[in-house]
Amino acid sequence: MNLYLHFILVNSEFNKGLADDLYNGEESEDNIKHLWEDEFQVSEPVKEFKISNNAIYKLAGFFPDDKPFSFEVWDMTIVDCKTESGKAMQFAVSKKLLKKTEKVVDEKTNDTHLYFYLRDATPMENPMNGVYIVKTDFPKELKIKKN
Repeated sequence: MNLYLHFILVNSEFNKGLADDLYNGEESEDNIKHLWEDEFQVSEPVKEFKISNNAIYKLAGFFPDDKPFSFEVWDMTIVDCKTESGKAMQFAVSKKLLKKTEKVVDEKTNDTHLYFYLRDATPMENPMNGVYIVKTDFPKELKIKKN
């Protein structure tokens, strides 16, 4: 199957009544429904995927001096994917960021779309593509100091 993930930042100031009254329910230039959307397609066909709620995400990598780091981030929704070639991938979002989720399957094209609608009032960090962590849960050791 082809797997697509959509992370959409919802504009909390979107006025549905204004959209209904003046624009047939559609957004307008001054009344935007979504502030941005990141869309990812898993790079190869997916054999299976699993969504885990209230999970612990392991954020790992290297500091600029090549020293490794690994931090656990709690209360995450994680999508674990396994491709047909056996490659494993993860996408993750803090539960506190989620306004709603949606799954849409198109059996004709063998496409599955996962939608994650994010709250705009909660500050977040985006350390890599497909990972969104509430700023207060982001490891302090990884925050860049600003002069």
